[in-house]
Amino acid sequence: MENKSGAEAVQFEYVTYTVKRETCPTCHQLIPLHLPARRGMLTREGGPPGVAYWHPRCAEADGTRR
Repeated sequence: MENKSGAEAVQFEYVTYTVKRETCPTCHQLIPLHLPARRGMLTREGGPPGVAYWHPRCAEADGTRR
């Protein structure tokens, strides 16, 4: 389930809790440690993929970003 937006592609993996403060790449707000987050890989052109976390409200149920 990928969504290509500009130079970014997202592949969501599962719902989890973050172990440290993370910023949602969609809304750029902090994700509280006690709330669930969508974990996924964020790839960009010209760079290696990295783990990122999204608020559930910022990701659709089918695995795409809002």
